[in-house]
Amino acid sequence: MAVNDMTTDKDCWQVLGIAPTSDEREVKRTYAKLLKANRPEDDAEAFQALRTAFEAAMWAADELSQQPAPTVETSGPPVAEHSDSVLEAKLRPYIETLARLNEHGTCEETMQALAATLKELDLPNARQHDPQLWRMFENGMLWVCCDIAANHDEFLRAAIHLFGWIEPGNWLGEADPRTVEWLRLRLREAEALAVVDQLLDQLESGSEATATAKLAEMIDDDMLVNVDVRHLFEAELMVGLSDIEPLPVVFSRQAAALFGWHRDHRHLEEYHPEAWTLFQRKLLAV
Repeated sequence: MAVNDMTTDKDCWQVLGIAPTSDEREVKRTYAKLLKANRPEDDAEAFQALRTAFEAAMWAADELSQQPAPTVETSGPPVAEHSDSVLEAKLRPYIETLARLNEHGTCEETMQALAATLKELDLPNARQHDPQLWRMFENGMLWVCCDIAANHDEFLRAAIHLFGWIEPGNWLGEADPRTVEWLRLRLREAEALAVVDQLLDQLESGSEATATAKLAEMIDDDMLVNVDVRHLFEAELMVGLSDIEPLPVVFSRQAAALFGWHRDHRHLEEYHPEAWTLFQRKLLAV
């Protein structure tokens, strides 16, 4: 969705469409996605508003990182065995809270709410002792994971593990195999982004040799067989590299060589034109 009629004095989080967070990489990823619809050559004013919001959010994220994480409280007694309508009314506030936090909250808030929900509804025991409650909660969680615009990777992994949706013989594989395949793809994307974060953390801590060796291992990893996952991995890695000062030259050159960025870099330009330009400029300067 394009950023239209936005002025620089508007709240940066409102412009980016996310809740206040201390996670600077979440801010960068959101900014990169919004750039696709707000290119400077198409709408200079919208681009400038987005850029201003991004810079303000990065500053605010740094401030938030120095504060204790907020706690999330949910309320409600454990649900006893009732009719579907009564159970649905009991579960709806919990499911809606999880959906809202996935879209607009931080990962920490979302996972705290999930843990509180599991505890208050005694869901670890419900699978055996209250299958009706378990079934309806699972349906609600499946809706959150598949129909909400965005999900935190950690939440998605927890839900898939809790219900075993991608395991052989699970009911979902027979009822809706396409959803299972989509969940597998999302897991691979989450795993790829986790590796990118690991590599960037190693580079920022000065362990360039370790990161370079890890990258060489990753080039043939099964995780990157899917083209979409591979392009996401490359793009997030490039964006992260463009932000590191000074540029880790050995690692950056290996990344460019292994992924053939000198031959085909259209997916990188489309993902984040500004970061790609900056990365090229830094690489050529060394």
